[in-house]
This record gives sequence, structure tokens and C-alpha cells, in this order.
Amino acid sequence: MRSQILSLLVSCFLLFSCSEKTGTAYESLEWELEIVDSIQIQTLEGLELMGIHPEKDLFLFSVSASNTPMLLTNSNGEILHRFDVPKDAPTGFGGITSGGIFMGDTIVIQGPRGVYFYDLEFNFLKGLKRTYPPKGMIYSGFDHVRLADTYAGPALISFSGSPQTDFPPNRKEYYEGYNAMDLIPLSTEEFLPILPLHPESRFVKSGEAFNFISITFALSGSQLTFSHQNDTLLYDVDLLDPELTQKSVGIRFDNFVMKKGFPYGGQDDYSSPSDYAGQVSNIYKVGDVDLIKYYSGIKKENLPPTTLSREEFRKETNRMNPSKWIIRNSKNQFSQPKSSSPKYRISRVDSQGRIWAMQDVYSLEEEPEVVTVYQIKLVQK
Repeated sequence: MRSQILSLLVSCFLLFSCSEKTGTAYESLEWELEIVDSIQIQTLEGLELMGIHPEKDLFLFSVSASNTPMLLTNSNGEILHRFDVPKDAPTGFGGITSGGIFMGDTIVIQGPRGVYFYDLEFNFLKGLKRTYPPKGMIYSGFDHVRLADTYAGPALISFSGSPQTDFPPNRKEYYEGYNAMDLIPLSTEEFLPILPLHPESRFVKSGEAFNFISITFALSGSQLTFSHQNDTLLYDVDLLDPELTQKSVGIRFDNFVMKKGFPYGGQDDYSSPSDYAGQVSNIYKVGDVDLIKYYSGIKKENLPPTTLSREEFRKETNRMNPSKWIIRNSKNQFSQPKSSSPKYRISRVDSQGRIWAMQDVYSLEEEPEVVTVYQIKLVQK
């Protein structure tokens, strides 16, 4: 009996030692996403959740329509106010919004050319126009503006879609002068370029050029986490630090296709078949963990045959390249990847850590008569 106990203790010690030395790709803890509540809005319009005001139970939506109208609702789904003006109106935001948040009793909407402020009835307060022209990709329905505590005091952190450099992306100087985002102190209202490319970034190490370097990021207080969407590195930044030091960590994907760039001075070849690049689509801060949504991508040799119809090809690529999510904890441990639910699409996490998601109407057999927003809870198993 004593020898059996000794043998068991030795086995446990060896197992623990091996796991400590070699490490594992995933932590042993399991996470699940569970629906805990829902809100229904009586409209047939296509809505995108932009911002949540937890203290007043207010929800800000953009509408998929000309000039991108905005809606303000309460937690009962009642539409309180609607904002719908031409894109060139003096009180408008440019007809396309890439971000919308609450800042106390002020609504902040990011448009193609700047950031605009409204009261809770959409009365125009002021606008801050960017000091550089919009270039490259124009984003709609994203969450590319946030409020943060920074070394310069309260500030907006904004991704405009392009850096403040005048060089095109096929020039080496573009990457040498690149900034990921703008820091906009509320005290000075300047658009300060921040966060150059990290030395370990593929956009530095590869020595190649890339079009449309996009960003996804999450903020909680002064803690910023961001990623270049077609790279495998995650960056953590304390915005109270004037140096804005970027601490990088590799994301533990199950698979992630890295599409090659093109030579400086050249152009990307869009006429030839190419890989479907992997993409970090969203990062959300939920308590002390980060929820990361991504697509692994598809190598070009594994793509569906081009003889399929456009609709069949789209369905097959969606099946082969599903949305997935993983959790990164405070120890930089990553969970096992899981497939995203077909019932909903996560949109935002509010200041109380509640996850909100839009119902995926494409998974329904019939057209819904209301817009449903789910409240989701992240549960550690």
C-alpha cells in the first residue's frame, strides 16, 4: 500500500514538473457565453448597437440607412429620440459613423472627418475636425472611439482608419511614421498621434508593404489592449504612462493565416488568387480578462472551387472560416478556442462589464418583427 502511494506521488510530481517545463498552449479553465436577458425594439430597421449608458439604461444605435440615422432607446426598447440629418448638414457627423459612446450626459459620434458631440436629445453641441484628411478604408458601425484616463487627463482614443503620415502604404516611410491611433485630450482637443509600430510587428519585421492596416482595441480606465487585425500580436498599454510603452504578447490561435505583403514601391496583386487572411475581428475587456474574436482564414489552395456560384462560394467560405473566440487572462494564459454562437453577434461591453449582442437575423427562418439585443454573461466553468 505504501509503495502504491509513493508511486502515485512520484507520478503526480513528474506530471506537474513536465507541464511546468514544457507549458501548454491553453489553460485548463473553461469559459462559456450564456444569454441572461434581452431587449426588443419595435422596428424593422437594421440596427447596430453603438453605446450603452448603464446608469441611465440608455442604448445608442446606428441605423442601416442613408445618412446613418441614430436612435436612442431605453432598456424597455422604447425609442426615445431619433437623429436623421443629411451627411453634409452643419450639425451632422458626415453620414457614416465608426463609433458612438456616452460621455456622461453627452453623446460622442465619430464620423469620417472628426468627432461630434450631442446632448441626450441629439442637440448639436460641437464638432472636432481632424487636422489631416481621411485616407484609405472608411469604417461603419465599429467602435473606434473610446473615453480613457490618460497622462494628458481624460481623453478620447480614436482609430480614424489611417495614420497621420502623408506617405502612401507602399512606401517604407509610411511604416516609419505610422501611428495606430489618435489621443484627443478633452482639455486641448488636439489630435495627437500615438503608438508607432512595435519592432516585433510583422509590418516592421517583414520588410513588405500592406494595404489597409486596421486596428481593433478595447479600453478599461487607462488600460488599452489592441491588435493589428491581420497580425498575431496583442499589445497592452497603460495610458497614464507618458511613454506609452507597448507590451506585446503572441495570441495563442489554433490556426491563423498570414497573407504576404508586396514590395515597397509596388502594388498588391488583386487579380490573382490569394489567401483569405486571418483576422482579429474584436477585443472586449470583460472584468479582468480579454475576450478575443477572430477568424483563422483559409489558405488559397483550400478555397472552394471557383465554379461555384457567388452565393454558394460565400456560404462555403463562411462555413470553412467561422468566427471563433478565446479568453486571455491577467497571466497571459489563453483558453481553448470556441466557435461563436450562430444566434447572436457580440457588439459591445458596457462600463459594468455586461456583454451585449445583436441577434443574428440570418440564422432565423423568418424575418423578425422586432430587433432583439441579448445580454450575455461570460462564465468560468
